[in-house]
Amino acid sequence: MTPASGTGREALVSLARCYLSALVDGRPDDVPLAAGYHATENARPVAPGEGLWQTSRTIPGHPAILCDEARGEVVVIGAIQTEGLQPLALRLRIQAGAIAEAEAIVSTNAHGFFADVDQLVNMDLIYEAPVPPERGATRTGLREAADLYWVALGESDGSLVAVNHRADRYANGKKTTNNLEILLSPDKTVHTIASIITGTRPARPKVREKRFPVQDEARGVTVSIAMVDFADDPRNPRPDTGCFYIMNLFKVVDGEIRMIDAIHQILPRGAASGWTDAS
Repeated sequence: MTPASGTGREALVSLARCYLSALVDGRPDDVPLAAGYHATENARPVAPGEGLWQTSRTIPGHPAILCDEARGEVVVIGAIQTEGLQPLALRLRIQAGAIAEAEAIVSTNAHGFFADVDQLVNMDLIYEAPVPPERGATRTGLREAADLYWVALGESDGSLVAVNHRADRYANGKKTTNNLEILLSPDKTVHTIASIITGTRPARPKVREKRFPVQDEARGVTVSIAMVDFADDPRNPRPDTGCFYIMNLFKVVDGEIRMIDAIHQILPRGAASGWTDAS
């Protein structure tokens, strides 16, 4: 697969698709990699030909591919078939027509109360839908919307976030808001986005290493990555505590969050991503 030339959206998406194709084929030489190419998977450095280059079989369906032409960043969110189907979030930085950085979150949490990887095979077209300028946000506004979500999580105060009344949040493909099935979960609660945030208070979340690789004004999309440490709650023992390495994909309309898709992998508390925000 030969990527399109140029620096616009079409070229960035084309190069991302070329990278995905080469990844599945296990052929790093089939995609242009910059001389200083650096890649990680779940915060661990990997060299070309290692990690997903060896284990990927296919990327089924239609992942979401978002890009930021000003930054030269592309984000892919969907599912990847390795030994099994796994949630995938991939960030690529493109410089001078070559892949300079590749950051992958490949979750081992594929099914359960807080994961449903099958729903990631064909991502919702809402992220591709354009937003009329009068209902959209500037790059600064998009970044602020994502940052305010992290601030609210760090303070366990859902009232700090402007959320549309139709909004839902998905974690590793699973709808975690307004879902009666979650009544059987460890929380035994039907949540909204705001109540999920407020409900984290006993775990005292600590949000670290916030980054904002994509702000797409035309589509009202912003992508943010963070490391979030959750403490153990002795009153509500859970297996999913530690450091959540999270990539959040937000749709923002009328100054409110309309939808969130989060891909996360749980790492040891205090883990570092190994990346910094270049902006």
